[in-house]
Amino acid sequence: MDSTGTLAMEQAVDWHLRLADGGADVWRSFALWLEADPAHADAYDRLTIEEEALASPMIELPVAPPVVRPVWRGKAWKMSGWATGMAAAAAIGMAVLPTAQTARPYVVETAPGVQRTVTLADGTKVMLNGATRVVLDHADPRIATLESGEAVFDVHHDAEHPFEVVSGGVRLRDIGTVFNVRRAGPALDVAVAEGAVMFQPDHEAVLLKRGATLSMRDDDDSIMLDKIDAEGIGGWRDNRLEFHAVPLRRVAEDLRRTAGIDLAVAPKLADTAFTGSLRTDRPDDEVVATLTALAGARATRSGRGWTIAPRSAGVPQS
Repeated sequence: MDSTGTLAMEQAVDWHLRLADGGADVWRSFALWLEADPAHADAYDRLTIEEEALASPMIELPVAPPVVRPVWRGKAWKMSGWATGMAAAAAIGMAVLPTAQTARPYVVETAPGVQRTVTLADGTKVMLNGATRVVLDHADPRIATLESGEAVFDVHHDAEHPFEVVSGGVRLRDIGTVFNVRRAGPALDVAVAEGAVMFQPDHEAVLLKRGATLSMRDDDDSIMLDKIDAEGIGGWRDNRLEFHAVPLRRVAEDLRRTAGIDLAVAPKLADTAFTGSLRTDRPDDEVVATLTALAGARATRSGRGWTIAPRSAGVPQS
């Protein structure tokens, strides 16, 4: 998508959000915008198609599986960290991003089980979960690089200077948003709690609205789009983790990050789908007991942590 198409898509998203509560004057202005350039109508049509792809409610997911789409691969794909953000900015000529000479990056990092909130100069809040590493820039508060872990971005919206999150060669552009981003090795997960986010605005330009999720891996050529209850997004901030058909190994990763609980999952259970809610402000042994009860598994002590394994007949849960 060229710069003209990208601008038209961003304007289409702004109009879409305004029309939700707009009166007659807003609709008249919208009609004039559509007539001003054929690219405007094309962008709005594409936007509505994207929205329809994500329109199925969570209760229908077993019948209507998540949407899978191909994803763009470019030279910057294998780059990571701050270099990726700078390379992406140079490639599209974004004047709002600092050059290599003016950038003043700094790292914010948390230990497992420790959360931290950073408020940027523009008012944007970056809420880091445990075991998370984010690179920010003193010279430009409108860009962040999530290198590992999980963070919620509560963005102060500025249409002329959009906020962007870079992770593993992928860019996410804010459109008045609160969204959660999780990076675990090659896996990236995005969930939108409020507003909208544009995934890869200069390539796929996939719009993610409230309740939409996107999952992908750096070593795959597709993205998976789904829909969940927006109220549960970023629940780790309230000591609550919600899971819907998530592999148990992912549950263990999230508990390590959020609560600092050391969990290992037996290979036979690693990919077993888990659905349930866990409170992370409870004692560790209580959290583990709840998890194993919901998963139909058993937990045994392993050093300072636990190992979760299949429940065998006659073997009591510890």
